[in-house]
Order: sequence, then structure tokens, then C-alpha cells
Amino acid sequence: MKTDANARWLVSPDVRSTYSEDGAVLLDIRKGLCYSLNPVAARVWSTVEASPSGVDLRGLVDVMETHYTISREQLERDVDEYLSKLEHVGLVQRNGQFHGSKAAGARG
Repeated sequence: MKTDANARWLVSPDVRSTYSEDGAVLLDIRKGLCYSLNPVAARVWSTVEASPSGVDLRGLVDVMETHYTISREQLERDVDEYLSKLEHVGLVQRNGQFHGSKAAGARG
């Protein structure tokens, strides 16, 4: 795993979301950027969003495991990789701190 398994993930305060049967759309109101999520990614997002005090990797994998029939190890790798991508573009925060790329915010 790339990230600390005990890290608590939170939605960045500048992000708004809306859901449909096709997934979700996220809007970073500070950057003015929209992101489209497929249904699996939307489930990860909704789990993070529903946890105002943050959720750790184990908690996310526990939720995903109830919906998908792949190995826990694969779920951990996939969710960890996805969280890293979300963090890089500034949509989530690890332990309440912004760790994303500042360059990502400069584009747009």
C-alpha cells in the first residue's frame, strides 16, 4: 500500500457532489473543475463523504467488500490507489491535511 493504513480520509471542504445511476459528479468550487466518477468510484466517494470525522482504509474496504466479490487484498490495492489519485487532485484530505499537487490547482 502506498498510504498509511491508519490515515483518516476526509472530503476536501471545497468539493460538492451529486449522484446518479451512472455514478457521481464532483465539483471543486475553488478550482472550478468537475470530475466524473463511475459507479464504483462513486461508492468509495459516498463512503468518505458520509464520514465527517474521516474514514480509514480498512473502513472503506469493509464497505466495498459488502458490494463487490473480489479479494480483500485487491480491494485494498484498488481503494488505496484511488484515494491517492483523489488526494493528488485535492478532492480528499488525509488526516485533515492537504497533500495534493499545487500544480493541479494551477491548471484549469
